[in-house]
Amino acid sequence: MLMKPLLNVLLAGLVWTGTAFAQSEQWLEYHTGLEAPTCHLLKVTTNAPPGVALPALNGRPYFARWITPMDPAGGRWLCLDRTRKNGPYDRLFIDSRGDGRLDDKPPVLASLQSILASFPPTPVVFKGEDGPVTDHLLFRFYSYDTMQVAPGQPAIPPELLVYAAGWYEGRVNFDGVKKRVQLFDGNVNGTFNDMGLSPAESDRIQIEGDKTGERFLGRMVEVDGKLFQIEVARDGAYVKVRKAENVTLGRVSVPENISEVATFGENGYFVRQPVKGELTLPAGKYRVVTWMINRKDEKGVPWTLTASDSAPSAGFTVAADQPAVLDIGEPIRSELTAAESADRQVTFSLKFTGRQQEAIQMLRDGQTPAGPKLVLANADGTQCYTNSFEFG
Repeated sequence: MLMKPLLNVLLAGLVWTGTAFAQSEQWLEYHTGLEAPTCHLLKVTTNAPPGVALPALNGRPYFARWITPMDPAGGRWLCLDRTRKNGPYDRLFIDSRGDGRLDDKPPVLASLQSILASFPPTPVVFKGEDGPVTDHLLFRFYSYDTMQVAPGQPAIPPELLVYAAGWYEGRVNFDGVKKRVQLFDGNVNGTFNDMGLSPAESDRIQIEGDKTGERFLGRMVEVDGKLFQIEVARDGAYVKVRKAENVTLGRVSVPENISEVATFGENGYFVRQPVKGELTLPAGKYRVVTWMINRKDEKGVPWTLTASDSAPSAGFTVAADQPAVLDIGEPIRSELTAAESADRQVTFSLKFTGRQQEAIQMLRDGQTPAGPKLVLANADGTQCYTNSFEFG
């Protein structure tokens, strides 16, 4: 930040009393770091963007555009270049000020490791309500130019990942109890108040003492078992919270062997441990994010089965007068696929899916169990080949 961090520091801890959101800004401080928790894949091209002034470049550059609603033009262009004509892509030019130029800023230099070029947190500046607002992005570029591929196979295209390297945090008053809050740009678009229809479109919040860890941002948050309404500033500089009152709850039914369910919707992200197959949620629309089954085998060893990434069609509505029934849990389906390459190499893969096409992970005593074995044999059984799958 150029101006707002100083303002945040001066106002950190200031809590306006009152019940209306307009009277309850609680200011947070801006931080940057290398351990960026969220990332987004950018599309790269060799075509130069029209109307963008370019610096002197070496070799064949790549271009990409980072999309952000913080910029009136809708995004910022960047360019990946080489220090040496035939060397690795170790220079990054970015339109950090939104002036449509890449030729008036020094390049950001990368640290290199094999096919990966890692760029340090890079500032981008926007025009905010109270002056300039600075965010930081971290870029990682994977170039496979030096990798050999099998005859007849296409070259592996490069990949560019952008990470949100800046976040906000500070102590927030929740009905008389102060908790440290962290806000993360979950969808890496430069704003901190996105509440999308899916977790991937939403930003994230973490509250001190919450065993769940990060939650996807919604209209409500749970703190010590209490529901609070929350409003987050677009640039993340402050939050407003007040205790949620007169919240309508509805019942949700799940199979009785379900140990835990995490749901996300317009009201927020909620984690529940059902009791005899039932739980309650604030009325509204949701989708299942994860569910879990815990049990022990005949030797008393604990196993955990976790499902995630359910299909978008796995949504449900919670209402006070009609219990919602979730079609989750067992049985689990195993899917074996085989793919033959141009050089007649056959690759087998095995995965487990749930009723809603969820990806399934299994742990034995907290560890990944040994993978199943694949046995191939001729029709008459004269030749046999055995291999073991590895989970991951």
